[in-house]
Amino acid sequence: MDKEKKERKIVYFPNVAGKLVEKGMAALKAKQIKEAHEHFSQLLEIEPDHPQGHFGMVLSLVEMGDLIEASERCETMMQQGIGDYYDIFQVYISILVQLGKYQKVVTMIEAVLQENQLPSNIAESLYQLLHFSRQMTNYDLDSHDEYDAVQEEDTDKLIAYLESDKTEKQWLAIQKLGAADEKKSIPVYLTYLNETNKDPLLKSLVLQVLREKELDQEVVVHKFGREITVNPSHLKDIFLQDFSLSVKSKLSDVVEQKNPALFEMCMQIWWHYLFAISPFEAEPTNSSVWAAAVHKVASDMNGEEITNEELRMHYEVKSSEFEVAANRIKNIENQPFYRPFE
Repeated sequence: MDKEKKERKIVYFPNVAGKLVEKGMAALKAKQIKEAHEHFSQLLEIEPDHPQGHFGMVLSLVEMGDLIEASERCETMMQQGIGDYYDIFQVYISILVQLGKYQKVVTMIEAVLQENQLPSNIAESLYQLLHFSRQMTNYDLDSHDEYDAVQEEDTDKLIAYLESDKTEKQWLAIQKLGAADEKKSIPVYLTYLNETNKDPLLKSLVLQVLREKELDQEVVVHKFGREITVNPSHLKDIFLQDFSLSVKSKLSDVVEQKNPALFEMCMQIWWHYLFAISPFEAEPTNSSVWAAAVHKVASDMNGEEITNEELRMHYEVKSSEFEVAANRIKNIENQPFYRPFE
């Protein structure tokens, strides 16, 4: 009589997956990248569809510089519905930027904006990545080969890029120095913020990097001929502040139901303006003034006619007030990389 063949099953200790996730994330935080990669690899052997295992694997691959495989894994996760879509999407877009695939960044973010309601917690970074990627697609593509070859470990070259007078080099350096040795990168970031001749929008990007790093010290920022001292770890997400949300609410009441596409353009313009002027705040602090101003600029850019009288009635503010705000917004929108307005 033939003996029945039985598959051998490996019995794992209880909660081994959870422990591997903890070990993997702790290793990532401690910059022990190879160890993190091993933990997540082992986790995926045990549970091939484990969301945190796949996400951790992507993060470890990014830290190892294997951006191509990391991007492919992100694509697979989004296609198969593994993990939180927006968390993966945010990492995927960041990888595409590092790979210099700016047109793909623009296409993907625009598609998400058209089809979904973008969560506020990731809107800030995605809107500014969309803006910069649009600008980078205007540069000579042949020049990207040189820039894309620069890796995070080329700290000295990245620092030289940040000190360059070419905005695209500064943009690349800010992105890639974020993963470099903080003992070298932080002082360079602080110097950049304190210089008077650097692009205000890029300074906002530096502040965002420092906020994500939870830098707990006062730093001096020069913008618009003004100086402000802030602590990056205390800065709040501009998209979640009461004032910015109040402007969004007023625009939603007037625009969203009648013209969703125009409303989305309004939000892009508003978030871009807030990001450009941060850490300064929009003045005057009248949300109706800024809602009317954003509506006016978006309508002009979209080729839609709306009179000052209509805007005055919708938002109950004087045209002389919102026209000043609208001109400030236009000064930012009309520049490839923003130059201070008077």
